Amino acid sequence: MKTLIITEKPKVSQKIAYAISDKYKRRSAGGVSYFEISSNGETIYVASAAGHLYSLKEKKNSYSYPVFDIEWAPLYEVDKSKGYTRNYISLLKKLASQADRFIIATDYDIEGELLGYNALRFACSATQAKRMRFSALTKLDLRRAYENLAEVDMPLVKAGEARHIMDWYWGINTSRALSSAVKTYSKKFTTFSAGRVQTPALAILVEREKEIASFVPEKYWTLSATLRVGRSRVKATHTRGKLFDEGEAKQLYSKLQDAQEARVEKVELKESAVPPPVPFDLGTLQSEAYRYFRLSPKATQDIAQSLYESGYISYPRTSSQKLPPTIGYRQIIKALGENPAFAQLAELLLAKEKLYPRQGKKDDPAHPAIYPTGVKPKKLSSREEKIYLLIVHRFLATFGDAMKRAKMNVRTSIRGEAFTFSRARTLEQGWRVFYPYAKLEEHTLPKLREGDVLKVLKVSLDEDETKPPERYNPASLVAELERRGLGTKATRAEVVDTLYRREYITGVPIRVTPIGMSVIEALAEYVPEIISEELTRRFEQKLEEIQQGKAEAERTLEEARKELTRIMNEFKLREKEIGEKLALAIEEKRKSEVIGECPRCGGELRIIRSKKTGKRFIGCKNYPSCDVSYPLPQKRGIYPTDKRCNVCGLPMVSMPLGKRRVLSCIDMNCRSKDKYRKKQKEG
Repeated sequence: MKTLIITEKPKVSQKIAYAISDKYKRRSAGGVSYFEISSNGETIYVASAAGHLYSLKEKKNSYSYPVFDIEWAPLYEVDKSKGYTRNYISLLKKLASQADRFIIATDYDIEGELLGYNALRFACSATQAKRMRFSALTKLDLRRAYENLAEVDMPLVKAGEARHIMDWYWGINTSRALSSAVKTYSKKFTTFSAGRVQTPALAILVEREKEIASFVPEKYWTLSATLRVGRSRVKATHTRGKLFDEGEAKQLYSKLQDAQEARVEKVELKESAVPPPVPFDLGTLQSEAYRYFRLSPKATQDIAQSLYESGYISYPRTSSQKLPPTIGYRQIIKALGENPAFAQLAELLLAKEKLYPRQGKKDDPAHPAIYPTGVKPKKLSSREEKIYLLIVHRFLATFGDAMKRAKMNVRTSIRGEAFTFSRARTLEQGWRVFYPYAKLEEHTLPKLREGDVLKVLKVSLDEDETKPPERYNPASLVAELERRGLGTKATRAEVVDTLYRREYITGVPIRVTPIGMSVIEALAEYVPEIISEELTRRFEQKLEEIQQGKAEAERTLEEARKELTRIMNEFKLREKEIGEKLALAIEEKRKSEVIGECPRCGGELRIIRSKKTGKRFIGCKNYPSCDVSYPLPQKRGIYPTDKRCNVCGLPMVSMPLGKRRVLSCIDMNCRSKDKYRKKQKEG
């Protein structure tokens, strides 16, 4: 009997081999490693698929749209940069020819199920297999999964395939339509990017930009009084809040400005119990990582995936906020306690007779909430350490006691006008001992009673104006996509990252670029269904129903083809108008990328993105006859200016440095940077 186990990544293959038997042997074929185990007359091969090995492609290359005639093909045929996948496919074919039995051991989610099944049916020429299901890459979890094999989740496979096909339909056809529109109008070819979720996501950002642009600020005034309370100064605010009538505001200020006393009319003291936080699902992990470390959702997701593959945390792409008892609460906490960083915290929890984590509302049938496995990390990068510590502290905090807080609300009267202030402090730390990230204001609660008289130190009248809605940041946009039911837990961060890469958006907070605005404005005016959230949600629901076995994949795809054909036909009728809008935006973008004059040939120096590496640099428009170029830091938010370097005379750009912006010469070796380099060396 020979068995082939198909994994998702090479690192996972070794963990599974070790979980089955520590007497495994490492083999190699075509530069690709795999593992062999001999046990009780059975030979077991463990080989990796190295991520998706197959992708969709058009059967006959064309530039027309709409197009739906597609097929699965080896990834190296679709993407020439993925040539290394050829050797992985060859190895799976070789091992499959000797195997009697197949086991899929990829990540148990919609992508992993499809990835494994595609490797099975295309590389191994098989359709029957068993399934290892696990949520953590510990020896215990993997061994348990191997000894309790399940069936392949075919509804999940069909839903995964339907999602890929539908995304291909939308992405290729809408992208081609946009490119064709520009070519029809300007006779120039420009590549555009669009997508089933990407385009509605961009529309959300454009909607916010328009809200901000159309916002008319309104002036208002606020009254406050600085009071002496014991040894402290406390700011009390008028209960009327914002006053939009300037005359009334100034009249009140005139009445109060020389007041000396404030009489305490009411003192309300409340104690409350603040429950522990719920365990992390992917979305809340991304939000917290952005809040505390300013890590983008995509970076957080990638770091968490790396920690999972190293066996330090459970599977991160989960929407669950529940920790089942089967993960072994006490065993994990004991294991964490062996790490000096968590020893004292673990001891506090282990002293409890019973351990009950606080459970959240959200659930995921495939995986529990994110938790640390207890395996002590060997070596982590600074960003990995931040995410790992955040996950561990969150996990421990869910078992903590409620935090007890006291809040005092005080109402005072100054010449008959009501002012209030509040003070709060923590009485018992509870779960906050385990979660040091939560910052709360702490005040001494003054001893006050009704009738007490407080000294008024100052009365202030401050003028301000109403603010427009805030721009999204990467984390709040991911949360907004989740709230609106667009995309999945695994894809939302990638959608945001794609919008940045396509230069439809820039900066943090997020601003939409002129080309991003033009794409959405053109679509909204002529073919609004392409950016329709309702349409995207409807098909997202259909995909969910396929996964649940309540809908047929082919029927859903047929519906998508009909819908998209109708939309694309409408698009063709307005190609010229759409092309005109986009062409004007492209010209504006081109102008915005001009940095200045080339010092050698006098041509335009422009910001260019390398097609090969994806990195940006400054280069001469007259390349290849002129090869003048300057490297750029790979940061977002670098803009041209009309300034010139007073040392070498080259153009200067505006770029972010920490929380501020600086002017920088485009020549990284310019002597104008000597002071900065010296400071870096000393610091």
